[in-house]
Amino acid sequence: MRALDAIRGGLVVSCQANPGEPMDHPVHIAALARSAELGGAVGLRIDGGDNIRAARAVTELPIIGIKKVTAEGRPKITPSPGDSAEIVRAGASIVAFDASVQYQPESARLTDLVQEIRALGAATIMADISTVAEAERAWAAGVDVVGTTLWGHTPDTAAHDGPGIDLAATLCAAGMTVIVEGHISRPSQVREAFEAGAWSVVVGTAITNPVALTKQFVSACPARRPVEGMA
Repeated sequence: MRALDAIRGGLVVSCQANPGEPMDHPVHIAALARSAELGGAVGLRIDGGDNIRAARAVTELPIIGIKKVTAEGRPKITPSPGDSAEIVRAGASIVAFDASVQYQPESARLTDLVQEIRALGAATIMADISTVAEAERAWAAGVDVVGTTLWGHTPDTAAHDGPGIDLAATLCAAGMTVIVEGHISRPSQVREAFEAGAWSVVVGTAITNPVALTKQFVSACPARRPVEGMA
C-alpha cells in the first residue's frame, strides 16, 4: 500500500523533541512512535536519520521524514538533496521539505529539487508550505502532497497562530492532496480539518511534548515555580 493511502483519513503523530530536552534521544523518540501506534495513529513524522531508524525498528507505520537544519534564524526542513538521502536511507516513507518562498524563491530550483529527491528513491514527496501561492508552485513542481506546516511561521503568515484549516480548504478545493499540520491542539480541530477536505492531520506538541503540556497546566496554578532551564 502506498504511504499516502495508508495515512488517508487518519492521524499522523509528530514524534520530535527540542534539542536539549529529556526526550531528545532516539530511544525516547522510538518509544513515542510505538506509543502513538498503540493509540491508533496511522503514521509518524520524525526528524533526523538516527531517530527515523530507531522508530523504524519498532513500527512499520509510514514515516514522514524530515531533517531540520537551523539557518537564517529558523529551522529549515530538509533543505538539501543530501538531507533527503539521509532520511530515505533511514527508512522514511515520505520525504517532506521546506517549499516556502522565503527559502525556495526560484520556481525552477524548486522543480529541480523535487526531481532530485525523487531520484534518490523517495516514492512520496511532501511540500511544507504557508500560503496558497507556495502550494500552487510546489504542486506544479510535482510533489505528491502539500502540508500546511509552515502556516504562521513565515513572514507572510506570522500574524496567524491557529491551524491553517481555511488554507487547507482552499487547497483541497483546488484539487490538491493536503495534510493539515501545525497548531492543532484539540480533537475538534482535527474534525474541522477533515471536514475541510484534509487527507490526513498531523499533531505533535499536543501529544508528544511533555514539557509544553506540563507548562500549560502549571500556568493555571496559583503557586507556580519558575521553570528551570534544560541542562
